[in-house]
Amino acid sequence: MPKLIDRDERRAEIAEALWRIVLREGASGMSVREVAAEASISVGSLRHVFADKEELLEFSMRLIYERVALRIRRHDRIRNPLRWAEAVLSEVLPLDDDRRVEMHVNIAMVTESVAHPGLAAAAREAHDGLRSLCRTVLGILDEHGLVGAGRDLDSQAIAVHALVDGLAMHLLLADTESPARAQRVLREYLTGLGSES
Repeated sequence: MPKLIDRDERRAEIAEALWRIVLREGASGMSVREVAAEASISVGSLRHVFADKEELLEFSMRLIYERVALRIRRHDRIRNPLRWAEAVLSEVLPLDDDRRVEMHVNIAMVTESVAHPGLAAAAREAHDGLRSLCRTVLGILDEHGLVGAGRDLDSQAIAVHALVDGLAMHLLLADTESPARAQRVLREYLTGLGSES
């Protein structure tokens, strides 16, 4: 008996088909028909799951953020606060093939967000979510005495956010950067927060 695929699984499979097209061709000009063909389903079947292209694009973008959030939650058992902070922030860096795909697709979608209000809203929520994550990480490090006196946590959250975004772009675009080096830079920065400002 063939395996039944639930709606959420079907939506994720279609989104992943869209990701593959974005990686090959970029996001502009991509059609629902092309995504359906990539997913090996009919256009009618795709439209049964997604009402229009806008909904498909927005879901595909948000799926990236959901998967990042799921990976972040898996680090909750790490008791060393510095190790936890590094592990959590590393989840938004393209350190392996899966995260590289996510980053490439996310950048393509953000570029398309100028013409798509749903993508723009998702991109803004992701930006705000990452800033909030940086602030949470700093708050926990501060609770453990790992942020130097006189450091403003909100200002430091901006700096950590910028560092993570910058490292992500370097990993994605520069062959000279390695995942190990990026993680070392992040670790050294987090460790250095313990010094006085």
